[in-house]
This record gives sequence, C-alpha cells and structure tokens, in this order.
Amino acid sequence: MIVIGFDPGSIIFGVGILKKENDRISCLYSEEIKLQEKDFYTKMKVLWQRLEVLYQKFPIDCAAIEEGFLGKNVKSMNVLSTVRGVVLGSLLSRDIELKFYSPRAVKLALTGFGNASKSQVGNMVNILLNLNPKTSSLGADESDALAVAFCHLMSIKPGGMEL
Repeated sequence: MIVIGFDPGSIIFGVGILKKENDRISCLYSEEIKLQEKDFYTKMKVLWQRLEVLYQKFPIDCAAIEEGFLGKNVKSMNVLSTVRGVVLGSLLSRDIELKFYSPRAVKLALTGFGNASKSQVGNMVNILLNLNPKTSSLGADESDALAVAFCHLMSIKPGGMEL
C-alpha cells in the first residue's frame, strides 16, 4: 500500500509518500512545495500541478491530511481550508480516498504522546522510517507530512480494514 501524506500550508506545503509492504514501512519520497507566487490563485495552480506530477510518478492508494485546528485568525483558517479544498479536488480527480487526522492523533501515533513537540515528532519520523538525519535533512512540513502518512498506515489493521 502506498500512502501520500499532506501537511497543508499556503506558503510551504509538506508532502510525504510511504509504502507499507508486509510489516515494513519505507519512505518513497518527501518534499516541501514552496508556494512563492504572489497571488493565491497562482499558488493553488502550482500546488495542483505539482500534486499531479506526484500522482503520475507514484501509484498512490490513499491519502491522509492533517486536520486544521480552529485558531483565532479566521483569515488564515479560510486560506488553509481553500488549500485543503485544492488537495481534495486533485484527489477526487484521481479517485484517491482522503482521510483526515487531528494533530493530536498524528503525534500520538508517532510518539505515544498527543502533546509531543514538532522536534519530537521529527525525531520519531527519522527513527521509525530509518532515515539518517545527517544525510536527509527534512523540513518541518515535510516531516509532518510523513508523520500523517505514517499515522494513516498505523490506523489500518492487517487485511486492509481501518481501526
């Protein structure tokens, strides 16, 4: 099974692709998509196009994304909701199912502690995926995307059923 995980952002968008074969989980790919364009429409177009390239390159079975949290800044929440909508639309066009996970659920799946720090999650991503932090320096959004994909794989029982 190949899962793509997303850590949505309107400036830096994290993507992580994991493969689970038997009981082994391995990292196939990860990146931080830099959305440097000035206008929001162009940023979303660049995001859609980059995701399309990844869907063509990897036979994605399912996707997972970190849910937003209700913050005080309504404008930021609206922007991130639109980013999630672009992701959902790109997945719908490919008939790839999307699952949502709270930040707490992701942290719990990786560290066993729902209030873990970003650095603790990043360290566990390196350990669980057997990545060498000296040779593969993951950005925070990239690491979070891998964590979301890992969380999804951990939620699937043997035989393909979700917990």
